[in-house]
Amino acid sequence: MGLAKTYFSPSEAELLNREKQKVAGLFARDNKAILNFGYQYMSEMGRRIGAFQLAQRHIFKEAMELDLENNPFVNPEKLIVFAGQLTPLTNCEVSLHGDTIDLKWTSNGQYDDNIYKLNLALLGLYGESHLRTSIAEVKQGTCMLQFKGISRKNCDYHVYVCIWDTFRGIFSNSTYCGVI
Repeated sequence: MGLAKTYFSPSEAELLNREKQKVAGLFARDNKAILNFGYQYMSEMGRRIGAFQLAQRHIFKEAMELDLENNPFVNPEKLIVFAGQLTPLTNCEVSLHGDTIDLKWTSNGQYDDNIYKLNLALLGLYGESHLRTSIAEVKQGTCMLQFKGISRKNCDYHVYVCIWDTFRGIFSNSTYCGVI
């Protein structure tokens, strides 16, 4: 006589966890190139967990929330697009004027060398996303970025910036600047 397998219906908690995994996985997949770039310095060579997996783990554990109907979503204000050890920027502001993105931040004296550059990510939560690297020196405290066609965008973009030490290959964690 064989042993019969007993199957149980998943609990509410298991179903919610599956839905969170699905939402986090779809978001990560849609932004894979940017997340691979943003977490590249956090993954160690020869380790099983790479940059993309580190980003997925962060999204699932730290950026997921539930809406009023108990549906999971990625909270863009908790999302870390770039990850690293440098001190992040503070007081970042973003605005859009036609096809020009205006950024302002508080310049920190520790980043006065011209090796410190600013990276920019524009993430549409359920659509296209864009990455621009080395758009300005951190010590400037402001920059204007021409972005052809952004004034005709079909979704809102959540804006993230980070500091990039281009000599040592280190990022800061991203700073959330707002929505354009």
